[in-house]
Amino acid sequence: MRPPGSDINKRVAVLGCKHTTRDLIIGLERLDYRFDHCITIGPETAERQQVAGYMDLRPFLDSRRIPYTIARQYSLNDDGGRDRLLSLGLDMLLVMGWQRLIPAWWLESLSIGAFGMHGSSKPLPHGRGRSPLNWSLIQGKSGFYTHLFRYRAGVDDGDIAGVQTFDITPWDTCLTLHFKNTVAMVQLCAKLLPGLLSGTARLTPQPTEGATYYPKRAAEDGLIIWNGCTHDIYNLVRAVTTPFPGAFTFLNDDFDRKITIWHAVPFDAKLAWPRAVPGQIVEVFYNGSFVVKTGDTTLLVTESEGHAFCDSDVRKRFGTAGLHPKVWENLPE
Repeated sequence: MRPPGSDINKRVAVLGCKHTTRDLIIGLERLDYRFDHCITIGPETAERQQVAGYMDLRPFLDSRRIPYTIARQYSLNDDGGRDRLLSLGLDMLLVMGWQRLIPAWWLESLSIGAFGMHGSSKPLPHGRGRSPLNWSLIQGKSGFYTHLFRYRAGVDDGDIAGVQTFDITPWDTCLTLHFKNTVAMVQLCAKLLPGLLSGTARLTPQPTEGATYYPKRAAEDGLIIWNGCTHDIYNLVRAVTTPFPGAFTFLNDDFDRKITIWHAVPFDAKLAWPRAVPGQIVEVFYNGSFVVKTGDTTLLVTESEGHAFCDSDVRKRFGTAGLHPKVWENLPE
């Protein structure tokens, strides 16, 4: 990779396996930065590891004539894979769309280092850990700090090269926040790559105190509790919709009648169904959209999967089918 108008030329690869990886490559190519290599995984590995939002990048990389390596393991820790990665002779790694730690042996081999994105609703070290974009939506946050930082062997604890903030609007979903985060990555890289590649960039160590961590989320954490308030249910739906597994419930409290809700919005606080109970369907419209009573008001579901809703479903009720929601303790605030 050679910065525009510079004689510096370093071997830089991108590590990732998602649409954000693709969009980072295209965004930097528009600014005349070209990657020397890409490391990704194949569909079988992605399925085995349940990688949310996976994209098979091979056709795209072929079209861009970017050489690539298919890692055998998502952890990158198989012996043969280690030798292959070290043989690439990389100076720098940009990480986008990869949800595993980078092995210390690879970090130590890079003359410049590995750099990636992490952020939360406050500056690092607040909100290290897993799924910060999803958690920020669930918690109803209104802004996000995304950092370009240097990887170390720990969890999101490396020195910071730069930071970019962006809004979390009431209409955002996890997908639109990924779009915003990718734009932030491209803009930060365009600003900071010349200094990083030349060795003149000034990195800022993270504070040694005040670190907090978000826990890992799993597909079963999308269970909807209809006794909750509409705002909280709405935040959950938009936080785990595509490309994640989605929020879900069970029609008539039947475990075999799982309904995944992909898109919903708060409906109304003045239109009331006094006799309805939380989780009850109170209206179904001509296109299959339906209104559900929540703990305080109502929610309009406009996209769902698992059942074609019609007039006869009014008064039916959603439930948890005996499942219990996880109790999250000590979440970053």
